[in-house]
Amino acid sequence: MTDTYLDRDAPASAAAGAQGAVPFWARPEGVAFIVGLWMVLHAVIAVVFEIAVNADDAIESYMVQSLELSYVPRNPPLFDWLLWALQRVLGVGTLSFAVLRYTLLFACAMLVYRVARRMIADPRLQALATFSLSFIWVIGYHSHRILTHSNVMIVAIAGAFLTVMALSRQRSLGLYAGLGLWIAAGTLGKFGFVAFLGVLLVACLLEPTYRKVILDPRLLVTFVVAAVPLGIYGFALWHYGQNVAEATAQTIGITGAGWDAVVSATVGALFGYVLPLVLVVALVFLPYNRGDGATPDAPERGAARRVLRSVIVIGIAVTLVSTLAMGTASLRDRYFHVFLLLLPVYLFAELERLGGWRPRVWIYLTLLAVVSGGIMVSRMVVPLWPDPRLCGRCIAAEPLYKLQVAVANKLGAAPTLVADDRTSAGRLRAAIPGARVVIVRENQYRPPSRPTTGCARVTGIFNGLPKLLLPPADQSTIEVSVKWWSPWMNPHRWSDWQMTILPPDDPLCR
Repeated sequence: MTDTYLDRDAPASAAAGAQGAVPFWARPEGVAFIVGLWMVLHAVIAVVFEIAVNADDAIESYMVQSLELSYVPRNPPLFDWLLWALQRVLGVGTLSFAVLRYTLLFACAMLVYRVARRMIADPRLQALATFSLSFIWVIGYHSHRILTHSNVMIVAIAGAFLTVMALSRQRSLGLYAGLGLWIAAGTLGKFGFVAFLGVLLVACLLEPTYRKVILDPRLLVTFVVAAVPLGIYGFALWHYGQNVAEATAQTIGITGAGWDAVVSATVGALFGYVLPLVLVVALVFLPYNRGDGATPDAPERGAARRVLRSVIVIGIAVTLVSTLAMGTASLRDRYFHVFLLLLPVYLFAELERLGGWRPRVWIYLTLLAVVSGGIMVSRMVVPLWPDPRLCGRCIAAEPLYKLQVAVANKLGAAPTLVADDRTSAGRLRAAIPGARVVIVRENQYRPPSRPTTGCARVTGIFNGLPKLLLPPADQSTIEVSVKWWSPWMNPHRWSDWQMTILPPDDPLCR
């Protein structure tokens, strides 16, 4: 047998394509082009229109001032390693974040497409399942603003599921080793991957074809491959005295909430994740559907679909039970990445079995295009019209780069800047290349010392605050007031900052 796993997509696609010509948007090259174009356009918006990094990016900007085996116990370090490497080439500004974010999202989308090609026969439904990631609001909207480590995890989730599907067809040492790499990448991306892995294991054991994958002795290769990088990371946690369990408890927040509050929070987070995807699919494809052209369930596709269904159902049940047990009402919609990332593939696999979808494809494509275009427009509008009623703090539109001249004049080319918190510190570093940025109180990561040309404490980075909220000025304080670039706003928005010059031997500057 000489054909590869990827080549085995051909029979299913060819059979579906025999019913009629496959349009460009549903062919592999078309899907890759459309997904790639979507990524490039959003990356251009992030670099050209958004002139400052967002809150989550800012925290990572602060962290990657050095390369460490572990930074903070709350999140594993793979995202930071990738960002550190990119910033050595692309600099510390918005470009490095955009390249990393959209490379990860492109990789995730194309892996989801590979899963769809194995689980769905018709190329049009395969493409729709991939494009429908835009209807998962956490990906279609929030991923541009707040997600970092999660983007590494979703790549690993899609890659691990695809590899397990491949193992159900042909078990080999290479694929088992590849699964180990996905496990290592996912766990080093975000700890939530461990929950996905546990549920995937149970789902596979429930399906005879996939049970053989789990019970094969070669699974030991998977554990060995994953254990090497995870062991090194575990040693780093021990060496630095970082307690992951304690950090996770802090992330969960207050416990002891009543069952009604827990259920309400869980249902709200679940709906926040699955809407508008489920709603739009239901409204477009279900009314007056007579089941025309339903596709019978093939054994291979049916087995994969049942495993994915088990992952979704068991995952939701585990989430509800665990949140009830902990009594926490702090669940967020993006946490459901762990179990529901491949929900679009499952929905369109079921729709293929139902039938009656062909005349309505153009309606769904139109809605996808309208929503995706609307999100792009909204991202461009924020820097052009940064009204607090529209975007609150609007931190991506704050012209922090205008501090560069004052910093260079007073502190030189390699200053040390002291900020109040990680977010402010990371935003300063992204705006002022060459600066080492530290924060007033830091009990975990602190960037290593280096020779400095000057030191100052910078306050007021939470944009647009009135002067009365800034500390009283003294003779060593430099006040900077800057107008935002906002052509659609009149009067314009302003930011007020202060630089307090400190001696280089000040404890804050060390």
